[in-house]
Order: sequence, then C-alpha cells, then structure tokens
Amino acid sequence: MAKILVVEDDKKISMALALRLKSKGYEVFAAYDALGGVQAAAKNKPDLILLDISMPAGGGFTAAERIQNLAPTVGTPMIFMTASKDPTFRKRAEEAGAVAYFEKPYDADELMSTIEQTLGGGR
Repeated sequence: MAKILVVEDDKKISMALALRLKSKGYEVFAAYDALGGVQAAAKNKPDLILLDISMPAGGGFTAAERIQNLAPTVGTPMIFMTASKDPTFRKRAEEAGAVAYFEKPYDADELMSTIEQTLGGGR
C-alpha cells in the first residue's frame, strides 16, 4: 500500500483528500503546516507528498526543500497545490522538483489520475 502525505493547512481540504485517497486504498498521513509536513515526511517516509504552497510555518517551497534534504525522503515525488494565482509559483514548483502543479479549485479526478500515474498505478 502506497503512503501519501497531505500537507495542507485547510483542514476541510485535507480531510476531503484523505477520504478520497483512503477510498482508493492509500495509507494517508496529514500535516497542517510546513514544519509539521517536514516532520511527518521524516517519520512516515511517504511514497508521494501533496503539498500546499501557502501555509504557516515556512510555506510549501521551504518544506519541499527541507524534505528533499532529508536522507529518508530524498527524491520523494511531490505534487504542489495552491489557491494563489501568482505566476511565479508554477516555475518555482518545477524548480523544487514537482511532478505536478494544481491550482485550487482543482479537478479531483485529474488529481487522482496524476497521483495514480506518479505512483505507477499501484497501491
């Protein structure tokens, strides 16, 4: 069973993602700020990280950098999500190693398809 870490400060979005992912057979962990996301990544060694960009305690880009510098999580694929329309965010996400980038509100089916493709279709 693939493990997915959801780092999202909006608890409603986080819960909705977790329910959808669990229904597909994934093991899901959640964190609600950047620091918690880094800690959860180190502890749980997820196969994929869904990462909000604008959130407390450092933000998504800072969390991504820290996660990629931790031995257990180097190279872990990350999908960035944001409600921001900042045109620089997509480029920054690519530079941070994002496998995908979604603007909120995103298409949930498209996100699930991207997750399945990223994980090789396997759970």
